Amino acid sequence: MSAQKMISIFIPVYRESDLLESLLRSLLDDSYKEKEIFIVIDEPTPRSLEVASKFSKNDNIHFTFNGDRKGKANVLNQIVDSSKGEIFLFLDADTIIDGGGESFLKIISEEMKNADIVEVKKDIIRDSFIAKVVSYDYLSFNLTNLYFSRKIGRCLGVNGAAFAIKREKFKDLGGFRRVICEDLDIATRSFTNNMRFKFLDNIAVYTKAPSSWRRWFNQRKRWGIGAAFWFKEYFGLLKNIARKYPKVIVPSLFFIFPALPLILVNLLVPDDLYLKIFYISMILLSTGTNIFIPPAALTSTTLPALRNFLALIVGLVTYSTIFYFAARKLRFHFNLLEFTAFYFIAAPLWLLIVIASLVRVYIKPESIKIDWKI
Repeated sequence: MSAQKMISIFIPVYRESDLLESLLRSLLDDSYKEKEIFIVIDEPTPRSLEVASKFSKNDNIHFTFNGDRKGKANVLNQIVDSSKGEIFLFLDADTIIDGGGESFLKIISEEMKNADIVEVKKDIIRDSFIAKVVSYDYLSFNLTNLYFSRKIGRCLGVNGAAFAIKREKFKDLGGFRRVICEDLDIATRSFTNNMRFKFLDNIAVYTKAPSSWRRWFNQRKRWGIGAAFWFKEYFGLLKNIARKYPKVIVPSLFFIFPALPLILVNLLVPDDLYLKIFYISMILLSTGTNIFIPPAALTSTTLPALRNFLALIVGLVTYSTIFYFAARKLRFHFNLLEFTAFYFIAAPLWLLIVIASLVRVYIKPESIKIDWKI
C-alpha cells in the first residue's frame, strides 16, 4: 500500500485556456503517483472539448462540462464531493507549475505534514511589457504572505491560482463561500480557525497576466470590489488583528500598496512644520546677503512641489531597494525600468481602485453592478 497521501487537484475553467493542455501534461508527468485531477469547464468551447478528448482515456483525469456559467465557488464545492484525496490542490487553468527539478506534488504533500493550508509562490509569465510590470505586484503579494508565514504562521489571504488545503479543514470551513474573492475569504476564515499556514517558495506557479491595460483594469476592478466587500465584512476581525500584530500588518500594507506612504505623507505631514521654517531661514539670511534672496523667493512658491518630488524619489529608491532584495530572495526577475513603471503607474492606479471600491461599498453598495458569476 502506498504511503503517499492522495492529492485531489481541481482546475476550474471558463470557456477555454491556452495553458490547460500543458498544465495537465505536467501534472500527469509528475512522478507523484497518488493523484487525481478534476477539470470543470463552464461554457466549453470546441477547443476545450478537443483538449478533453486527448485525455479522455486517462483514469486519473475527470472532466465535467457545464452548458452555462455556474461560477468558480459553486463548481468547486460540488466537485470536491467526488474526490478521494486527503489534500486538495486548487489550480487556475492559466498556470504553469514548476517544481524546481523535483516533484511539484511531492513537495506539496511533504509541506502539508505540518500545515493545514499552504500557498505556492506565484510569478507572471513575462511575455509582454504589461506582464513584466504586473510581476512586481505578484512579488509584493508573495512577500506579504511569506512575512505572515514566518511571523504569525497564519494567513489572511491566498492567491487562488495555486494553494492547497487539507480535506478535513476545507470541510470544517464549509468550503468556498459565494463571494467575489472566494480565495481571500477562505484564507481569512482559516485565520479565525487558527489553521496553520505556510508559504512555499521552493516551488512556483507561473500565471498569465492580462493582455492589455483595459483587461488589467477590469481585473483589478473586480479584485477591488471583492476586497472592499471582504474588508467591510471582516472589519472587526481586521481591526483586532492590526492591534495584535501591528509589526506584521503595517509592513504588509506597505508591501502591497507602495503608493500608500506618499499619500500618508501628503495627508499627515503639514507643510508649515518644515517648509516655513526653511523659508523663514532663507528670509533671515537674505537680510545679510543678497545671495539668499533667489532661494527664498523660490522656496515660497516651489518648495511644496519640490517636497513631493523628493518624496517620490526617496520612495522610489526605498521601494526599489526593498523589492530588489525581495526579488533575490524569492528568485524573481528585477529590472529597475520595469519597477519604475510599476511604482509610478500600476501601484498608484491599484491603490486608487481599492480606495474607490471602498467608497462605493460603504457609501452606495446598491450602485455596484456585479457582471461576473460568483
